[in-house]
Amino acid sequence: MKNYMVAALGLSAGICMSTAQAQSNVTIYGAIDAGITMANNSGPNNGNVVRMDSGTLYGNRLGFKGNEDLGGGNRAVFLMESGFAADNGGSTQGGLFFGRQAFVGVEGGFGSLTMGRQYTLDLEMAAYHAFVASRVNNFAGLSHWVDRLGDRVDNSIRYRSPEIGGFSVAALVGLGEQAGKSSASRTLNGGINYVNSALAMGATYLRINDVNGNRLTGVAVLDGQYKMGAATIHLAYTDTRGVAANSLCFSTCAARTGQIVRTYEAGLDYQFNPADRIYVGGALTRFSQDLSGKALQYNLAGFHALSKRTELYSLLSFTKTSGLGGFARAAFGTPDFGATAFATNPQGTADQGSQLALRIGMSHRF
Repeated sequence: MKNYMVAALGLSAGICMSTAQAQSNVTIYGAIDAGITMANNSGPNNGNVVRMDSGTLYGNRLGFKGNEDLGGGNRAVFLMESGFAADNGGSTQGGLFFGRQAFVGVEGGFGSLTMGRQYTLDLEMAAYHAFVASRVNNFAGLSHWVDRLGDRVDNSIRYRSPEIGGFSVAALVGLGEQAGKSSASRTLNGGINYVNSALAMGATYLRINDVNGNRLTGVAVLDGQYKMGAATIHLAYTDTRGVAANSLCFSTCAARTGQIVRTYEAGLDYQFNPADRIYVGGALTRFSQDLSGKALQYNLAGFHALSKRTELYSLLSFTKTSGLGGFARAAFGTPDFGATAFATNPQGTADQGSQLALRIGMSHRF
């Protein structure tokens, strides 16, 4: 017994000494974005609208992140991030306190391993969508909503490997936590990324199960970018099989497990000088099987940096839809324009065929 006590005391002393010598830091950070949007063919009466929206280019957030040196090239990491609306001060992500992200883990030469509420892998492993790379996806882009891009997964365990020869891989599992049936409500996500000088590419696959353990949604993503001096070209393709009810109409309709949604995106960034750049791009989204139709969208954006942290921007979007009359999506906080315009009316107003939207805004990051 004495030997066990001595060993335990020695181990405790070693941990205390390691803790005392460990280096740690905590960073408080955030972003706030607000602007005025003008659009036609909006709302139940398909009228003109002038509104203030927030979190368009950068999701408004207040976050805390930190790390602690564990020795041997390893460190503990954590991140807690809360979302809010700048136009009314309310909480976003359904009112969750740290609804954007909340995780803890370790990283080092082996890669990184984290647990908590985390983003799907496309946000990091396949982050070269034209809209994502140009920070326009919240302003416009049906794929951002229906294709479950940048989704968040509760109860998730995530691993990413170190980069070898430009390649890295990652995997994520979201535990369904259903006794007796581990596949129920489970999320599985895998991805691969490659970066080599001017070229970057990524691919991910996401599967979300329903309460019975069957596939509810499956999303494949393939995208890339290529830098040529001041210009960056973006190409992306997403293929979605099965769409959850909350992606279509926030639980006011049934899930469409047989629905197929394909989106093709292309865009170009051009940096004129350190302060000014433009973006031009477009996307074609096709619905087939259960709901049939398409949406064609064109985007033009200009950005002017007042400083390293503050930016002015303007976004112009034109969307043309066909075959999607009556499609409804009652989404709180969702911009009522862009490719989702035909889907934002909870009454399911007949498709007006086109919509033009202009947004002028400002963002600050700290």
